[in-house]
Amino acid sequence: MEPVEYDETIHPVVWLNKIKSCCYKNQITKKEDIIEFCKSMVHPSIDVSKASTFDEILNILKTDVLFTLFKYSVEEKLQKLKFDPKNEDHVQFISIFRKFCYEAEINDVEKQKKLLLKLSKDSFQYYFINNNLEKIKSLDDLVVYFNQSFLEQRKFIHFGSCITLKHVATGKYLTSCNVHYKTGSKRSIVHVNENIVISGTYKSPSTGNWEASCILSRHMHFIEIDSTNNDDTYIKSKEIINIRDMEYNNYILRNHEFPDNETYQDVVGHKGRVDEHDKWCIE
Repeated sequence: MEPVEYDETIHPVVWLNKIKSCCYKNQITKKEDIIEFCKSMVHPSIDVSKASTFDEILNILKTDVLFTLFKYSVEEKLQKLKFDPKNEDHVQFISIFRKFCYEAEINDVEKQKKLLLKLSKDSFQYYFINNNLEKIKSLDDLVVYFNQSFLEQRKFIHFGSCITLKHVATGKYLTSCNVHYKTGSKRSIVHVNENIVISGTYKSPSTGNWEASCILSRHMHFIEIDSTNNDDTYIKSKEIINIRDMEYNNYILRNHEFPDNETYQDVVGHKGRVDEHDKWCIE
């Protein structure tokens, strides 16, 4: 390791640690010798001749006008940071963020929070940290919550995810077999890898519930989910939900309410009050 001359392009503490490491590597261990070596590695434009301790050297370097410019330059780098949670290592990113905060001497945690929120805007990390702002009291807290946001994000159900739906009241899973309605649409009751449709045309004459079926073609049916986490933006695994078909007047997907006889429908759509029969667990 070659000794580094202090030229105001490095933080004084970082520079001093490098000098100390270089001295130890070269068997320079006496404190007085290391101090003199440090002073010899400072550019003559900065007068450290009267310094006799490490703290005095650091104070002189930090009060030099160019150190202020150095901090501004680091803060500018910090503000230009971009974070893409899909393509970047979040540990590496937060490490750089913390390093820049240290070197720019941004110690105000409120400013640190604003900077991180600005960098991760429109990502889940933004919402997670923003929802926990009052709990974040230090940069270490900020790092912890940033990391936790990624652990939480792994639980989310994304577009294209493969999931199972378990009916909470009965423990049965939403599934399919080669069974078709004998009346109404005559479609398959439920079929894997196809779109669930709650019919706005066909309903049971005995129960008044609407037919729930699956079809091959793609329809403009939107599923609204009422989640137990009170967050309309994200749905996580193990959450209890209600499923609504918004295209046909808010029909709710229900399971197993009526007796097992010839009029029995295992999965139906209804417009009544939501109760225990309408709860599904995402797995």
